[in-house]
Amino acid sequence: MTARAPDDPNRRAEADANERARVAADQLSRVNGPLALHATVLALLLPHDSKRALRAWEIECQANPAAQALRAHVAALPAAARLPWFETMLARLRSSPLPARQALLEATRRLMGARGTVRPIDRLHWLVMRLRLGETPGVAAPAGAGTSMSQLPQADVHAIAMFSAFLSRMVPVAEPAAGEAGGAPASAPTPAPAPAPATSAPGAVWYASVMAPWAHLGEVPPLALPDTDGIVYALHALQALAWMQRPVLVRGWVTAARQHSRHGRLTDSAADALRLSCALLDSPLPPELARHYSATTPEAPA
Repeated sequence: MTARAPDDPNRRAEADANERARVAADQLSRVNGPLALHATVLALLLPHDSKRALRAWEIECQANPAAQALRAHVAALPAAARLPWFETMLARLRSSPLPARQALLEATRRLMGARGTVRPIDRLHWLVMRLRLGETPGVAAPAGAGTSMSQLPQADVHAIAMFSAFLSRMVPVAEPAAGEAGGAPASAPTPAPAPAPATSAPGAVWYASVMAPWAHLGEVPPLALPDTDGIVYALHALQALAWMQRPVLVRGWVTAARQHSRHGRLTDSAADALRLSCALLDSPLPPELARHYSATTPEAPA
């Protein structure tokens, strides 16, 4: 009789994590009502390593005796499942009374400020929350197809540069290891790369790549991180692009991120930043971005 091989501890740990995630998803699928949704959304926004943010969450959710259990379910989710569940909870909150939605936004602002600094990904979450909860108007759909993406007016190119510079803080790229070949998929155009900005920012290579299609129009704006007003201004300008242009822009962002990532795999932070940007621009997820989430966990039920 062949002796049974001992269980692999790593496989056991992975199986246990998958089972906890399955149970958590089952429990979260039942979450409803303003108080429960309030606690769950805030838990989904919690940084992993901030005691101040955790204390702020406890204060915001102290009226809900089930809040700690909800946070435990959120903590059991894999990283790639958190944003789909965040979107699902916001969709459920849309029908809540206006005071409940406003209370969540106010609590979110306090939670995000508890660490003393607001992360770039926090700003994207905040903008999406205001859009999904009805605090800001939806994305307008300009009439007509507009000009070709390669012939955009300088003002639009400047807005793309500003928002791409903001995203570059969340889409850092990894140089391929020695012997690895980089490059976009065969079906994607391969424009001449723009000169890398004179900066050591981790996202500088990605920024140069996404701005390369407009290098023929003149000098590409150097990488310069915008302030809050600049981010909002750039976002409004991109939302005013024709509805056929926004998905093209998003595909360029995703293609460049995969092109400069090791083995073409997006990091969770990069994928989340790009997915939130799709929501803000009312653009469908490019297939490569959608796979980052579907490969880990099914989309959360609405």
